[in-house]
Amino acid sequence: MTTKRIDQFAATVAAGDGVTNGLLFTRSLLRDLGFESDIYSFSIPEQMAGQVLPARTFHSSQCDLLMYHHSMGHDHGPWLLQQKCKKAMVYHNITPPEFFPAGGGLRRYAQLGLEQLREWREEFVHALADSPLNESELKEAGYTRSKTLPLLVDTRRLEGTKSQPAFMRHLPDDTRLYLAVGRLAENKRQYLLIEAFYHLLQAQQAAQELAQEPSPLPAQRLIIVGGTTSEAYARGLQLHVRNLGLEDSVLLVGKCSEAELRWLYQHAHQYWCASAHEGFCMPLLEANYASLPVVTQARSNIPDTLGEGGLLLESDDPVDFAMAAHFLNTEPGLYEAMIAAGQRNLLRYERQNLQTALALWLEQLDLISPAKE
Repeated sequence: MTTKRIDQFAATVAAGDGVTNGLLFTRSLLRDLGFESDIYSFSIPEQMAGQVLPARTFHSSQCDLLMYHHSMGHDHGPWLLQQKCKKAMVYHNITPPEFFPAGGGLRRYAQLGLEQLREWREEFVHALADSPLNESELKEAGYTRSKTLPLLVDTRRLEGTKSQPAFMRHLPDDTRLYLAVGRLAENKRQYLLIEAFYHLLQAQQAAQELAQEPSPLPAQRLIIVGGTTSEAYARGLQLHVRNLGLEDSVLLVGKCSEAELRWLYQHAHQYWCASAHEGFCMPLLEANYASLPVVTQARSNIPDTLGEGGLLLESDDPVDFAMAAHFLNTEPGLYEAMIAAGQRNLLRYERQNLQTALALWLEQLDLISPAKE
């Protein structure tokens, strides 16, 4: 019996990017189910050559289903629409254009992406969303057949080798790290984390002065990991750090390797997130997996992704954020309770459960898994 082929396409891919990790995870699930499967793109970084194939080498006549991943507008719509094989949409969310500077390329492509989402809906036999928020946006765009299935959560990616980042090597071994992971873009609101860290240090100093026998606190650092999407925003963050006098305490370190990220998750004390808009927010689950307590705000899809696995704040006040982090450090038993809650949250995303759900979806599309035939 001929093995069926399910391929994936994304206009661009990037090493360490959440959507790209989702592509790789989905391919592993498809291959485990017995399908032939490859990933295609028009923009492939050198370190991903071989893992992702050039889109010009894709042959729709050999493909039973093309899973198209949509997360931003792009200029390859004509190519996609020319492919005659059966196609399914996988929607990863588009950051609302108003988060980006007016007149810039990011705003233009975000607007284009929303237009393409609506205009292309008749091209797809079905649509997957990786969160309830994303599925609601699919329905608003006119998709009548959709399903929520978070094909992103490959915790095996956190099980590899670990490497201490160079910027950590000059710090004392007992340095307490507060970690945030995400590209430097307006919707991520790292400026709130910087302000919260300033207030946390102030609160800790006040507590030290009130203590009858104060013991010195370990060195503390806020580590903000992520490539730059918005240059103007990144410059603003650096200025914000200087204005608060935190040049030695807040490190904007850019992108890290997978091995360095694993090390940071393992050695961090808390995970912080203040993003105003997230289609899913995979780092929250990475923190759960690393037994790292989470402090974040109840915005966008974050409450659904995190479940009970962290402290969810309704307030956007950085002082409230700092007090929650301080409470997590000082309230007996709370730190350990948050770690246990994060482990329970991960049970919703176990690989076997996702693989089973994917197989059932493919059966609905008359693409019965070869493993079950």
